[in-house]
Amino acid sequence: MNAISKDVFTFQFENLQLATGRNDTWLCQIRSVNGGEAALQVFKNEEPGHAEEICLRGNEAAIKKADQYEITWYLSWSPCERCVPQIIKFLGKHTNVKLNIFVSRLFHHQSSPHREGLRALSQHERIGLKVMTLTDFQDCFDRFVGEGNGFQSWGDLAGNSARYAAILKEITGADPRLAF
Repeated sequence: MNAISKDVFTFQFENLQLATGRNDTWLCQIRSVNGGEAALQVFKNEEPGHAEEICLRGNEAAIKKADQYEITWYLSWSPCERCVPQIIKFLGKHTNVKLNIFVSRLFHHQSSPHREGLRALSQHERIGLKVMTLTDFQDCFDRFVGEGNGFQSWGDLAGNSARYAAILKEITGADPRLAF
């Protein structure tokens, strides 16, 4: 799928501190080859895999060694401890790929394994990791829901983004950076 409805986007990506009922990860991907036209895809958790795993399998089949790839992920939740090693392994195998990850919320950020995973992602030279801001939510919405649908900011979007960004900085020990 390459689009998401306005209602699903708003429910799944709202960056609440307590995100009750949001048990799936949604992943909106932009993949460009050699700086050319970008392909858009949307993934969500489906048995037996997480959105990141399903997306990586699709990318595995699409990536060619001779080309350079820039991939951007907008995630409703940050990658979990199960997905982080797979992301890092994928980039180890594909040295021609750079990945920027924008997250709406931090998944179980109090848990040591999840914190270690976030640190590992942030320290990888070809991975950028950042909490989504208003501009990022608008960009994701415009690309995957449609510009004509009018993104509506919710309650404390800016405050929640700032809180999650501060937590991510505390976990990683660094300011967020992007890979491209």
